[in-house]
Amino acid sequence: MIDKIITKFENYSTIFCFTAMSIITLLGVFCRYVLSNPITWGEELSRYFMIWGILIGISIVTRKKSHLGIDVISSFAPPKLNKSMAVIANVLLILSYALLFCIAVKFVIQSYALGQVTPILRIKFYLIYLALPVGFALSTYRAIQVFWIDFIKVAETEESEKPLQESEVYL
Repeated sequence: MIDKIITKFENYSTIFCFTAMSIITLLGVFCRYVLSNPITWGEELSRYFMIWGILIGISIVTRKKSHLGIDVISSFAPPKLNKSMAVIANVLLILSYALLFCIAVKFVIQSYALGQVTPILRIKFYLIYLALPVGFALSTYRAIQVFWIDFIKVAETEESEKPLQESEVYL
């Protein structure tokens, strides 16, 4: 249930952010070159939508296991080593996202204390920077979820489907 809510939030918020960014950018181009009256706030607002869209989009990429990877070593390694390397890579991914989340929270708190605002729209910077902890929290959740599904559940399934040994059969 919670997973469906988070998935919908990720999907709809990234769609909204990138659609808004595109519309504002096109509006800015139209106003500048057709009406010869550029909008001053368009570039700033579209940048903030892009930031939020990208940082929430990281969790979607993590959920779909579509992030970039270098598979040169794993393509030549034996299957058992591949599985070990995949486990290590996933654990490092979880730890990285968690560390980035902690750093982002500290950054937002500092930004809030400073009270800075954006130059044109006068939006508090911490509201823009909130995209960092939100994005990294969602990404941490998704990385843990992928690890659980790929390694923990697979290991449990493999263990339960393993044929019984002669010594395990009781008469």
